[in-house]
Amino acid sequence: MSAELISIDPATLAEVGRTPIASAPDVDAKVAAAHDAFALWKRDRRTRRALLAACADALTARAAEIIPLLTREQGKPLSDAGTEVWLTAHCLTRASEVEWAEETAGPDLTGRRVTVQHRPLGVVAAIVPWNFPLFLMAAKIGPALAAGNTVVVKPAESVSLVVSKVVEILRSVLPDGVLDVVTGGPDTGRYLIAHRKVRKVSFTGSTAVGRQIMRQAADTVTPVTLELGGNDPAILLDDADIDGSATALAHGAFFNAGQMCIAPKRAYVPEPMLDAFCDAFADRMGSLVVGNGLDPATTVGPLHTRTQLDFVTQLLDKAVAGGATVVRGGGAGTDLPGHFLEPTLVRGVDDTTDLVALEQFGPVFPVVGYRDVDTVLGTLDDQEFGLGASVWSANLDHAARTADRIDAGTVWINQHNALDVSLPFGGSKGSGFGREGGLAGVEEFLHTRVVDVKL
Repeated sequence: MSAELISIDPATLAEVGRTPIASAPDVDAKVAAAHDAFALWKRDRRTRRALLAACADALTARAAEIIPLLTREQGKPLSDAGTEVWLTAHCLTRASEVEWAEETAGPDLTGRRVTVQHRPLGVVAAIVPWNFPLFLMAAKIGPALAAGNTVVVKPAESVSLVVSKVVEILRSVLPDGVLDVVTGGPDTGRYLIAHRKVRKVSFTGSTAVGRQIMRQAADTVTPVTLELGGNDPAILLDDADIDGSATALAHGAFFNAGQMCIAPKRAYVPEPMLDAFCDAFADRMGSLVVGNGLDPATTVGPLHTRTQLDFVTQLLDKAVAGGATVVRGGGAGTDLPGHFLEPTLVRGVDDTTDLVALEQFGPVFPVVGYRDVDTVLGTLDDQEFGLGASVWSANLDHAARTADRIDAGTVWINQHNALDVSLPFGGSKGSGFGREGGLAGVEEFLHTRVVDVKL
């Protein structure tokens, strides 16, 4: 009997289902099929566009099957799962609409005709995380397929069921070999990345694993796109709208139980505004309901794994032991047996507190009081991550000047984690490199060559 992955419902701890662990011959066969399909798939851009749009339609038509499975396997509330399925389809549609020049004329050189060509790479390995497995898969396969590549997806072990179902739906629309999935653990992923017929690796996940992938890809000189961790700060300036910022940040901080790389992970607030901000933020938390994602009343589901819950809880306990104050929350928030931690607001911390300095990836929101924004910006510059950040101010010029000093892939002003798949997205420093979304996302899956003809 072949080895299997067991998917567990993080709310009830019941088994959801099983998927096979792909062997090396399984990976070889799927990469070989993708390599063979590439020769025909890359030829006709118009056909690719039509089929990607058809994939989006097929996904939408099967949403009623996908949404509850995503909730049971990942843990997020049904409403959030529905949003993710819609975003997945939308991402495929927008990828089908991106325009780029396949060829451009080179410089005018006497006696020569020079053409600059932009061509697909070949087989792409898409390594997909567990927090938004469908949307983040689409952010890779949409532009990769649009550019003319073929793709083999490797999902995180714990969401293999729902990713496999979605790939199956998309495969029913696409030609054989253009898209496939391999399920398994780290060994399966490493074998896929090392495959000699894989021409590109696109990974979303932790910075630690991203470093490992980068080292491994160096052995075959395979290009990589890495969308890694984030510890996004929200900086309130002294003229910020306290109620407006508290409302927006409370919503963003606890979406998907805080398990989102671009969620606001902490706020820096001028000391004279600290009490008012914490009061407003705590008040907004009152509308949040912790529970099983299958319950329509739930707005905050469980953390995805016991390991993640233990990590966040340890950071919270250590902060409290060091003098931090829990303003609201701190318990499980439900009697269910799963990996629950209710939304929690913490103050009395600073940048030396692990809860602030590390990417805790859970429903805990620390607030740091400050006296000098220059000191805050200097601290951010020294920190590892550079995925996203937000600045809050009634003076947009002042906010823009502050934003200009932050090294991050996206800086929002008077909003946070607002995304549009037509815009480039990615990080700097330890948050990775390369971009997903829009033309920049397609260009990640193209290589440029020159054809130089002597006349």
